[in-house]
Amino acid sequence: MNERHFAGFEYRGLNNLGDNIQSIAVERLLPEVMERFNRDTLSDANPAVPMSIIMNGWFSYYPQTCLPFSKMLHPVFWGFHITNWNDSWKYFSQRHIVEYLKLFEPIGCREAYTANRLADLGLDAFVTYCLTLTFPMRECRPVEGKIFVVDMFLDLLPEEIQEQSCYYSHILPGSRFREAQKRMYARELLMMYQKQARLVITTRLHSLLPCIAMGIPVVFFGNPNDYRISWVTELGVKINTFQNTDEVDWNPAPISFEDRKSNMIKDFKTKINSI
Repeated sequence: MNERHFAGFEYRGLNNLGDNIQSIAVERLLPEVMERFNRDTLSDANPAVPMSIIMNGWFSYYPQTCLPFSKMLHPVFWGFHITNWNDSWKYFSQRHIVEYLKLFEPIGCREAYTANRLADLGLDAFVTYCLTLTFPMRECRPVEGKIFVVDMFLDLLPEEIQEQSCYYSHILPGSRFREAQKRMYARELLMMYQKQARLVITTRLHSLLPCIAMGIPVVFFGNPNDYRISWVTELGVKINTFQNTDEVDWNPAPISFEDRKSNMIKDFKTKINSI
């Protein structure tokens, strides 16, 4: 298309700020987002002018209303993740959906799990990771930083850590928030990480990844065998378990990621310029 127009996501009725953090990461790498469409009903979207939309994220609560798109909406698959939580794989494995995906090969996936399963369906797929890893490195560490505990049981932490911690959640209470409010809260949370955190302890993938990008030390908890998060070990992240808190390094160094981040941004911009 001669003049490129971009669309973004809304997450109507949902309250996980991690969704909005993913959108913020994408939109800061685009010229402008002209319109936003609900992620879980994208097949209903019909913009007045042709638009591209970056498929970076988790798909989907309602796969039957996700793909295929209107001819006015062009998907760019980058950081694409298909959930094993519901019938998404059953839906995306249908012949007409696979044929639709083939129109947009290669399919850039968040992790090898999605890429390998798409390859098993005959699709050309590769790993891009998630664009939340492209937030800029913070300029300096806070002189008297805080420990942020994000969606983690405080009683599992050492007493001295508990005494120094501030608790936050990526889950907003209820689903009454407007989309603009959720984007604002997500930006505020990212700014707090950037300006105030000397350590983040979390179970949330989209707390972990932006912190890696910003150079913030992170202690991450989860199931090392969970396909949704197991890939973070490729970034140098240790996945701690709730059963082995005595083995946790509570004073980790930030992960060095600047070179890989630069390559991620370069590759993404090359893709965007090829549209």
